[in-house]
Amino acid sequence: MAPGATATIGGRLGESLLAFVGWWLTAWLVTQAYPPVADYLPISLLWVANALAYGAVLSLGPRLVPAFTLAALTWNIARGDALTEIVIGTGAFLVVMLFVIGFSRLVKARVEQDQTRRLLRVPIIAITSASVFTSLGVWQFTGDGLPASELVIALWLSEATSVLLFTPLVQQVIDIRRHHRGPHHFRPITGVIAAWTLTAFLVLAGLLLVGQQNGPARDWLPYLALAVPMLAVYLLPTAVTRFAVAGFVLLWVEVHYLVFTRPDGLVEVNALLNGQMIIFTATLIAFLAIESVLSFEAANRRLKAARLCDGVTDLYNDLGLTRRLRELAAPGQSHRRLALIGVQIPDVDDLSALIGLDEVHRAERLIGEQLRAARPGPEIPAGRLQPGLFAMLVPEHGGADRAARIAVELRAAIGRAEREGQLPTARQGVRLAVLDTVTASDQKHLTTVLLMACQKDADRDDRPFHHHREAAVDLIEDHRRTLEWVSNLREALAGETTAGHFVLFAQPIVDRRDPGAHRIEVLLRWHAPDGRIEPPAAFLEIAEHFGLMPKIDRWVLNHALAAVDHQNAGIHLMEIAINLSGDSLAGDWLPSQIETLLHQHHWPAERLCLEITETMLIRDTARAQRNLAALHELGVAIAIDDFGTGRATFSYLQQYPVDELKIDGSFIRRLTESSFDREVVRTSRALADHLGCRVVAEFVETKQQKELLESLGVHFHQGYGVAEPMPLDEYLANLPTG
Repeated sequence: MAPGATATIGGRLGESLLAFVGWWLTAWLVTQAYPPVADYLPISLLWVANALAYGAVLSLGPRLVPAFTLAALTWNIARGDALTEIVIGTGAFLVVMLFVIGFSRLVKARVEQDQTRRLLRVPIIAITSASVFTSLGVWQFTGDGLPASELVIALWLSEATSVLLFTPLVQQVIDIRRHHRGPHHFRPITGVIAAWTLTAFLVLAGLLLVGQQNGPARDWLPYLALAVPMLAVYLLPTAVTRFAVAGFVLLWVEVHYLVFTRPDGLVEVNALLNGQMIIFTATLIAFLAIESVLSFEAANRRLKAARLCDGVTDLYNDLGLTRRLRELAAPGQSHRRLALIGVQIPDVDDLSALIGLDEVHRAERLIGEQLRAARPGPEIPAGRLQPGLFAMLVPEHGGADRAARIAVELRAAIGRAEREGQLPTARQGVRLAVLDTVTASDQKHLTTVLLMACQKDADRDDRPFHHHREAAVDLIEDHRRTLEWVSNLREALAGETTAGHFVLFAQPIVDRRDPGAHRIEVLLRWHAPDGRIEPPAAFLEIAEHFGLMPKIDRWVLNHALAAVDHQNAGIHLMEIAINLSGDSLAGDWLPSQIETLLHQHHWPAERLCLEITETMLIRDTARAQRNLAALHELGVAIAIDDFGTGRATFSYLQQYPVDELKIDGSFIRRLTESSFDREVVRTSRALADHLGCRVVAEFVETKQQKELLESLGVHFHQGYGVAEPMPLDEYLANLPTG
């Protein structure tokens, strides 16, 4: 048998043994504390054992029914009851326990409101149990005669008061044991608790002293005691209210019994039963008040939880997750650092308009389920911060990197869901990011940090996620710099140069067979106010993300053609090459705009070459194909830049008219050492011959590279070993004018 199963069986046996012993011990203590009232009332004023059993069965289910039934059976045998009384008494107890289970399940299934369930369940059980055992007691103790009314009242009040008082108390004890982990922390006695305890003691002392005297106070003072349980409900902490009320009632019953027992040992039965009715009333009022207060507190907890919970996925919302971030990032935690995983469905608003909000919510619930499945345990909090954006906080212990492992699992699960059509985001792709460290101060911009990190994942190659290893606040600083770049670029396009401006550089492309033929590639740079020249890598990706590339491409085309038109030496240029972005390539304005600029600046179309990069994203390939065909027909040459590095190498050659292949510099740098790179160059040269186009080698830096390229049949060279980039105006000024 498995160790887990053995432990479970052992635990169940221990529970049953505890139930058996607990019932027996309670029954014995009650009979000692509350002896039979009289010969014709051979009962105790309270019978706690049955109430204990009902509370345990309500909390733990039917598995304790056999133990309690056996306890009652052996008790009845030990008490010396007749066989018929033993069978009927034990059977009645079993029937009531089964009723308790069935009625509890019925109430749970049919009654929605928590307060109604609380106010119905135990009182109905108390009425049923009291009625059953009253009937049983009347049959057992009155023989063939009519039952005395005192016996009926005493039996009923004893059972009903016990159930109302102790059944919910046992439920509370079991619930505390079940949900509390670790050592118990006892709060010190407060002034309110001390004041209530003193009041209860004075009232009981008053009942005892006044009850021994004949006078009107003996009749009305018990009604004053009704206020003590009510004070407990509204003054004491809810965790101790039931214990305080139960303790007070137990002592009240004892005092009550002493007061109405005469010196000769006889009991004033009528006065005793009248007092028992008052005690029952106090118990019922206290029960209803306690349940109302607990129901109100439970409703408040649910409202607070709902305030921290996302309504779509049942994960935390942004408020709930930032609160958990504060808790986990507080000093004294066992983990070394706190990592953050972000998951984003990009452009979720557009997706909602396309497929409907219900489908988007379905996809978000699926991602929520995947987050729950991927986390190592429920203590790892996950949340939906806003539509389409999810986060998970991962405490990292020692040198472990749990966040990265979880992210890999998430990427695999999301990939499967996309391939199977469960996630309607396959075209855009779900983004995933891991931040190694977050702190409590990051709660103010948690959403922004995740959006920035997930945006970086959009640019990944084959990595499963973007891994940000620096401080999370660095992403905010990156975002600030990004927005500053966007502002500067827009101002520069509008002609405002205070924050910097564009500047054009030229890098010669030399034909080794005809060094006098002047060809250049026009390169874009940024001139900062302090004189620094920033490379395009500093701003082009930002411009592309914010949709500025078409405007920048038009600026470059216009200013480059204007420069060669205004400089007389421009007529000696055989060709200028200008890079074109994917957004511009798919723009419907492209052919007409270039034709207009060529005419405006008196530049022949045959001397313009447009370079497109293999790795660029072209959103509308059909439009790009039509545009390049129109430009080629106009006479403009088309070059594929960074040839050999992208996945679309051969599809570009099939789709677009190509006049030039520019071999990527990664194959040129190690040309003299790598036979593979030499084979790539040789193959590219053979392919160019087949297509009837020329080949240009980029990043040429050494004499050995030049010689080897010429031996491979590549005669057009570009790179720092040929000529470094220089300002376009300076290059044109140095060209011969004759």
